[in-house]
Amino acid sequence: MRETGVPSRPTLHLGGDSHVVDTTTAAQLAALGVVSASTDANGGSILFDPLIASRPNDSDTRPSTTTTTTTADLGWLAALLASGRRLIGSHVQRIIQSRRQQCSDARSQSLPPAEIAPSCWAAGIPIVQRRRHVGWRLAIVPTTSFLNSELFLALSSAAGLDARALAGRARDALTRSDDEAIRACRLGLLVIGQQLRQAELTRTVESLGQQLAESYEELSLLYTISQRMTVVQQPRRFVQSSCEGLLETLPYRWVGVRFAGGAGETAGGAGSVGGAGVPGSLRGRLIVAGSPGASLETMRSLTGRLLAEASMDGPSVLEPGEKVEDGWCLALGSPVLAHPICREGHVLGVMLAGGKQGDDRAASSSDMKLLGATASHTGIFLENASLYEDMDAMFLGTLEAITSSIDAKDRYTCGHSRRVAQLSQQLASAVGLDEETVRRVHVAGLVHDVGKIGVPESVLCKPGRLTDEEFALVKQHPEIGHRILKDIPQLRDVLPGVLHHHERWDGEGYPSGLAGESIPLFARLIALADSFDAMSSTRTYRSARDRSWVLSEIVRCSGKQFDPSLVSAFIHMDFSEYDRLVAEHRAAEGLSPARLEEAA
Repeated sequence: MRETGVPSRPTLHLGGDSHVVDTTTAAQLAALGVVSASTDANGGSILFDPLIASRPNDSDTRPSTTTTTTTADLGWLAALLASGRRLIGSHVQRIIQSRRQQCSDARSQSLPPAEIAPSCWAAGIPIVQRRRHVGWRLAIVPTTSFLNSELFLALSSAAGLDARALAGRARDALTRSDDEAIRACRLGLLVIGQQLRQAELTRTVESLGQQLAESYEELSLLYTISQRMTVVQQPRRFVQSSCEGLLETLPYRWVGVRFAGGAGETAGGAGSVGGAGVPGSLRGRLIVAGSPGASLETMRSLTGRLLAEASMDGPSVLEPGEKVEDGWCLALGSPVLAHPICREGHVLGVMLAGGKQGDDRAASSSDMKLLGATASHTGIFLENASLYEDMDAMFLGTLEAITSSIDAKDRYTCGHSRRVAQLSQQLASAVGLDEETVRRVHVAGLVHDVGKIGVPESVLCKPGRLTDEEFALVKQHPEIGHRILKDIPQLRDVLPGVLHHHERWDGEGYPSGLAGESIPLFARLIALADSFDAMSSTRTYRSARDRSWVLSEIVRCSGKQFDPSLVSAFIHMDFSEYDRLVAEHRAAEGLSPARLEEAA
């Protein structure tokens, strides 16, 4: 039951816990003589932070005999101010409107100290949630002169309290002059701002940690299972080597595999023909070892029709005059052995051998058995490879989702991580790295900026040049990213790229000041791609640079910022895929080049 004279608290929906003051912050504010409060974006409703739990008794209103300031010293004064919130709110509204007239972006501006009632000062900082300005946090500082004001006497009387006793209790907690009040407002904002930033950082890191833990628990299980499979090579390489091995064993002129999944293929025989169980890199492809005596185009056309005739019933031997026109077998080399590659009731492809050599030109049962065994093993491989491909797609999809959420903090960096990943992968391939390393470079590029989740959004999205303190916060993101990812086994090999992608060839980079080839190769690749995209992208403080200028700048910085051996390969790359990604990301954000120029 609410006590008579105790002001009721208004309802103010700011979301999250932006208006909650923890014990430490409350003590710091009390030491400054600051009463904290929250208001909506227009200042129309003020919510004072609760500093006491119950109404003081008569002994509580006696003058304080100690100089130690506690939250209770200001508690009932805060309650009195809350009872006059309409008057105070009107002054706060006036200050907010005045600030908006001076600056179009209220989110990036604080409310300077201003007198909102006689001898009572206030200042504020914006509350921004998901890039939307939802309210203000206020630092309100009454001076000792306020205790003699008509407003204080009127509020005390309305609350049924002894104004003299309450003033004696609160006097030691208040500042003595207007100048001290202004300084206290500013110091109070620093304390409140630190609390807001810490609360936001804590929420963000906890949310990301939870997402990462949940995602990678699932991925780790899938990855462990996949490690027990026999997918040790790329699918195409595996099939090619299988065909070559068969060719060395069987007395046939050529051996090949035609996979389902090509355009216009239809079901045939007793099983359905489809590419659903075929890895994407093999769908619709024809892989041949040996010399079939026909062009690949002719082979592709003829084997496509053979695939449509393939049946779950088993192998077949195609001779002139049987099932197909004589010309087909003559072109492919009579006889032609065909064995379906099947899994789960579907024909995934057909394994073929044609043009038997030697004295006995007839297909033997041993030929069919060996071809059938290879087809069966290939079917198992395809199933494992498809599972691995699905797992890998989910793995990369999770990383892209996480990095996209980070890039989305600033619309001008939308898609940055994907573009850096693509350029890093392309550069790795251009300098001759193997296929698996190229793939890992792509993953490193995707997660290189994950540490920016720990950098305040107000700094990441700030228009114009950063202060030294703000730049120091940004420079922490490689180490933050390293800490976030270091306990994920599947990402251990990409950690050096995340941690050191801002090192320079001349040793002037960060965080470790590495130089030359002591910088990990992944980091050197990402550094070049990262800088290229940064210069090629429009930011809040400048427009995108044209391609020729960017490449000239990269050449100029070769041997200083960048590895010269990588620069020579980079400037000769084809950037058509990068340009496609840029157009895709602009379209996704609804930003045309003209609008980007206008915004910049």
